[in-house]
This record gives sequence, C-alpha cells and structure tokens, in this order.
Amino acid sequence: MCSSLWLSLNSLAGYIGSCLSISCNFIVLLLISEMPKKVFGSYKYLMFTFSTVGIMFSCSDLILKPNMHVTNTSFILFTLLEHSGFSKPSGLLFLSFSDAFYRMIITLLAIHFLYRYLSVVRPFNMFIFSMKFAPLWILVLVFNFSMWTFCFYYLNGPSEMKDEEVIPEFLDVYCLHPNEYTYTGPHYYYTDNSTGKWKFHNPSFVAEGYTGGNVALTIISVAYFGYQTYQHLYKLGTMTSVNYREVHYQLFKTLLIQTIFPSLLVFFPAACLILFPAFGVGIGENANLLMISFSMYPCFEPLVAVCCIKSFRKRILGGFFGKNQHKWSFSGIFRCLTVRKSSQISNLSTVVVTGKVTCA
Repeated sequence: MCSSLWLSLNSLAGYIGSCLSISCNFIVLLLISEMPKKVFGSYKYLMFTFSTVGIMFSCSDLILKPNMHVTNTSFILFTLLEHSGFSKPSGLLFLSFSDAFYRMIITLLAIHFLYRYLSVVRPFNMFIFSMKFAPLWILVLVFNFSMWTFCFYYLNGPSEMKDEEVIPEFLDVYCLHPNEYTYTGPHYYYTDNSTGKWKFHNPSFVAEGYTGGNVALTIISVAYFGYQTYQHLYKLGTMTSVNYREVHYQLFKTLLIQTIFPSLLVFFPAACLILFPAFGVGIGENANLLMISFSMYPCFEPLVAVCCIKSFRKRILGGFFGKNQHKWSFSGIFRCLTVRKSSQISNLSTVVVTGKVTCA
C-alpha cells in the first residue's frame, strides 16, 4: 500500500535544513564582509565561496524539495512537479543543478582542508591560493559544476529503459503517476528484453565513475589533510605557551567537528547511495533518510565555525556592529600560523590582550 509519509518527513526536514542553512551562511557572510583582507588573506574568499554555494544549494533544495529512492539496480533523485512548480524538462535541469551545487560543496570542503593544511604545515606553499591563481580555481570549479550537471542531466536522466522500473515502483510505493514527477539517477543494470539477460548500463557507470571518483578523492583529501593538520597542531600545543594552547584547543575542536559532520552526513550517505544498488541492495523509500542528512548538512558548517571559535561567538553575542574589544582575536592567531614556517613555530608565542594578538 502506498504512503507519502517519507515524502512529508523529507519535505519538512528539507525546509528546516534550508532555512537554517541560508540564515547561518548569511550570518557568516556578514562576518566575513567585516573581516579585513590582511587578517585572513585569500581564506576570506574561500569562506565566502563556501557559504555562497551553501546558500545556492539550500535555495534550490527549498524550491525543489528533492526526494530519494533506491531500488536493487538504481538510486533515484526526484522532485514532485506540483510542489516545485516546474515542468518536466525544467525540473530535470534544476534537479541536476541542485545536485551539482551539492557536489560543489563537497569539492570546496576538500579545498578548505587543503588550505588549512598548507597554512599550518607548509605555509611557504600558500602562494597557490594567491589572487594570481584565482582564475585557475574558478576554472576548476566551473568545469566540475558543468561535468556534474551533464552527468545528472544527460547520462543519468530519464529514459524508456529506466521508466520500465521507475513507473511501477513509484506507483506502488508513493501512488505517483509519471506526469507528477521528474527524476535523475544512475541505473546500473537492466534486463535485455530480447535475451532476458542482465546487462550493464554503461552511461550510468561513466557518470558515477566521475561523480563517485570526486567523492572518493574528497574523502581521501579530508582524511589526509585533516590528520596531518591535527598532528601538527598537537605538536605546536606542547611547545608553546598556555594562552597559545587554549587557542589551539579551539582549532583542534573545530577541525575535529568539521571532520565528523561531513563523514556522517555526506560521505557515509553518498557511499550508501553509490554502493547499495551496485550490489543489488534496495532500500526503497527509506533512502529519504539519507536525503534528510544531505539537506541538513549545509547548515552545520557555519554553525561549527560560529560555535567553536570564541571570537565568533563573542562577535555574535555582541552584535555584528557592536563593540570592537573582542574583534577577531582568532583571526590574529590564524595570521600568525600562516606567516611562520613550521621550523619557526616552536619560537612562536602569542599574547591575547583585549582581543588583540601579537606574534613574537
């Protein structure tokens, strides 16, 4: 018997996650706009880009209200046309855009950890984040966004072969007719009607080879850069003053949480979506639980920054344009890390007085 329970729960979670994400990222953008460039350098633009893409994804998620379904041979991302107000072609296009925005967030997360790694462990290589290399980074992001959109719009888009499985499945599970939704997603295997044998759907494997490869590369990058940065910061904490260790504790905590949240809410669900149908494991409408985690994740990154970094908390509590006595003490610490080579860090002492930082 069909049920719309999961669709309703997913829609509610998507609405809450999108509103929180847009609000929190907007607050972070306001904080970033106040931040002098000389304090954080190019990291300011990386944070700005991350929050902007997060807002774009959350807006598309709020409009489309996408849902997820996993069969024995495919995972399907779909949107109800009545809720989104799109036609089938435009709904498919914006569904592909939405997924590409989410993949952009994953890519920016890896770049974020790369920046953190270089600024702490190899500051002499920070030139790759200078304005001189900005066009190259933009080109990389635009290329990946275009490729992801192509994969989900063209390679993973609807087809007669997919409709043979999707239409009866959706009619049975959700009581949805073909004119009520549009979908995209890989279909790994199909039955050859002439021979009755199972065959690989090559376009789906090509699409998931590219998109899944990007996810795998991000996981490896986050794990490596995060571990190396944590190890280096831990060593610094044992060689410096008490005040400096306190600030490093904030860095440790922030880095740890920023590793845990993507692992639980992004990488694990993404791995399930890719691997379950590849090995013939279908979870049906229960896949919307994974979709809920995707919708909620973008709001956690800005919350982590605001909650874990003391100067950000004080800035929020004091008002965006309040007193300056607590302004950007953490920024000064970060600046100290970026300008010192790792061999010189052992001689670094930090004094935090009325929100000001002095590197000696």
